[in-house]
Amino acid sequence: MLKINGTLLNFIEKSEYKNETGLVTPVKAKVQVLVENKRANGTKVKELHTISIPDEKIALYRDKVNKEIDVQVGIISKQFSFYGV
Repeated sequence: MLKINGTLLNFIEKSEYKNETGLVTPVKAKVQVLVENKRANGTKVKELHTISIPDEKIALYRDKVNKEIDVQVGIISKQFSFYGV
């Protein structure tokens, strides 16, 4: 298991998406985390990650905007994207 640590910039509530045919699809809640990484030459770079989270973990993040958080994540694909676990 991996952990992402950074500042929670935004919490996006779960919702539903309705396409043009009327099919309704649930959309997971997401957190947007600003992560500071140190490069090999010593410079620091900040990256914004939008991470979907499971419903049972929503309460952990809802009131933590502008605070330091840890998010347990997994990786999808060679060009990775994070998802909350």
